[in-house]
Amino acid sequence: KNVIYLKNFSVKKEIIEENTRPVLLSYPKRLNIDFYVDRFHLRVLRGSDPLVKAAQKLRFRSFFKQRLDSNQSDSDEFDKFCDHLVVIDTSISKEFVVGTYRLLLDNGNHSNIKLYTETEFDLKRLRKKNIRILEAGRSCVDEDYRDKGIIRILWKGLSKYIIKQNIKFITGCASFPYDNYSLLNKQLSYLHHYHLAPKKYRSFALENKKAHWKLLPKNSFEKKEIFKTLPPLIKAYLRVGSWIGDGAIIDEEFKTIDVCIILKKENILNKYLTMSVKK
Repeated sequence: KNVIYLKNFSVKKEIIEENTRPVLLSYPKRLNIDFYVDRFHLRVLRGSDPLVKAAQKLRFRSFFKQRLDSNQSDSDEFDKFCDHLVVIDTSISKEFVVGTYRLLLDNGNHSNIKLYTETEFDLKRLRKKNIRILEAGRSCVDEDYRDKGIIRILWKGLSKYIIKQNIKFITGCASFPYDNYSLLNKQLSYLHHYHLAPKKYRSFALENKKAHWKLLPKNSFEKKEIFKTLPPLIKAYLRVGSWIGDGAIIDEEFKTIDVCIILKKENILNKYLTMSVKK
């Protein structure tokens, strides 16, 4: 059961040839992360699940508000390799997705998996650690549900996923909803001065997408006031202990300025990692 047999393959010491080592291939397990909070149902979906389409439509409505066809989907080549956290409002239907997170796991061991984040940032320093990295991205909540605690339910599911998968680092892209980075000098300077990742883990914006903004001195802005102006998701990441990579990029497709999130599991405050939701 759940075993692949290879002819002439053995781990017996007496027949292992020189310079040969046994290889253990892990069988992909279905995660048992499935719970309700009142009428809301959180599930983990594989990329092939038909309900992923509903999550992709929610993403399109959230990321491309200016486009008239709300029946379109936001999808790319990474979706089929990912797990998808979804929150469903069961009072509407069993398929009415109101919140989602896309999760892509790189289990280390010199994996060849490419993360979406690597289309914008150089993660070589983090990759050198050869550890289990979770990319968390495409987070969004239906605009009619943003005051109903959906992001908290998603974070509860995310924290369970981190624990069950023995994740060491979480990374991903977080966005400012602007395409004019000259308006963000204070915010980007604040992130650089107060939340820059240590050198051994630090990511770098790719040169072909890099936003060339002006780094302001620390004493030129009020720290607390600038924090208030950050997008909600970036504030949430900082509150749980995230670092920010070096630089920012211009995302022409989404019309955003993106920064790289780097979060070490050991840095996550216990109240977030064992997050509970009042029912």
